[in-house]
Amino acid sequence: MLDLMPPQAADQLRQQVDASGDGWRLPMPPFEVLGLSSSLDGLDEHQLDALRTGATPQPFGTFTQRLAGPAEPGPGMDHVLVACHDFTGLLDAGVPMLAYLNQPPWRRFDLPTGHWPMLSAPAELADILDKAVS
Repeated sequence: MLDLMPPQAADQLRQQVDASGDGWRLPMPPFEVLGLSSSLDGLDEHQLDALRTGATPQPFGTFTQRLAGPAEPGPGMDHVLVACHDFTGLLDAGVPMLAYLNQPPWRRFDLPTGHWPMLSAPAELADILDKAVS
């Protein structure tokens, strides 16, 4: 994940993990920071409060561990991507590392909301998941 970020942003995350995540956890960023991206799109105050109180730190290894290549589902597994605002931007920008997700056999479903569609657009997310398995 760090490879997709500007070096300054990656350094900032490392500093945050070192300062307040015991060197291995990434605490939930303040909403003031998240509000600068589209990740909070679609969330009302009640949903923001639920996110604020229920969020747990993410293991930072998920940001630092490099993937060997595109993940290939096993035989018989469908190739489905549900992409929200931030990720559709990366896909549409043609980030080389993600280009394979815009090609068959991948089926891409765009969901015009932020990073937490289970809160901001649960019915729309359920519809997409239903279409994906139909």
